[in-house]
Amino acid sequence: MNPGTPPAPEERASATGLLRAVALYIEARGRLLHIEGQEAGNRLTNLSGMFMLAFAAFVIGWMLAAPALVWIIADANGWHWTRVALAGAGIHLFLGLLLLAGLKSRLRGMQLFEETFNQFRRDREWLASNKNN
Repeated sequence: MNPGTPPAPEERASATGLLRAVALYIEARGRLLHIEGQEAGNRLTNLSGMFMLAFAAFVIGWMLAAPALVWIIADANGWHWTRVALAGAGIHLFLGLLLLAGLKSRLRGMQLFEETFNQFRRDREWLASNKNN
């Protein structure tokens, strides 16, 4: 093909077909990413909403129960109320650290956009197998 002559109809058709296939591929990947983005957003919203409600319920419950429990324990054992309150605070801090460690491990294990990454992996494998053939 000379630089001054137009491409043959077969070359134009194959280039057009290739561009159309690439455009359809990108559109399909974009739709999949959009769907998985919505799903990931729903998961994170539900998780954070449940966490905030549970946290609020525990805080309010303990704010109401803690003074009564400190008084009951101090009165029953003859201890001063400040020692009972400090022991309770230590227990709560320890439990809070354990719960934060559990939350960290769950967040590390959560996978978002899993299907998109699986599709990209399959595409790479398919391209590698076609390249070798």
